[in-house]
Amino acid sequence: MMIRHDGNWQFSGDESEGVAVELRYAHPINRILDRKSRNTVGWLYEWNTGQIAPMWKDKPCEDVIYD
Repeated sequence: MMIRHDGNWQFSGDESEGVAVELRYAHPINRILDRKSRNTVGWLYEWNTGQIAPMWKDKPCEDVIYD
């Protein structure tokens, strides 16, 4: 499964510097599981930029493990 994103994201350390990063696609690298129930609550994706980001099924969870 791969996600496409046609858009730019701007990251900035302060008002004087900014870097435009183009996120084009991502692929899942891990499942995110609830620590107690072991149910899948999301997936960890890696973007073409190397950025890692979670995608949650419902809402972000705190007590998780990665499979």
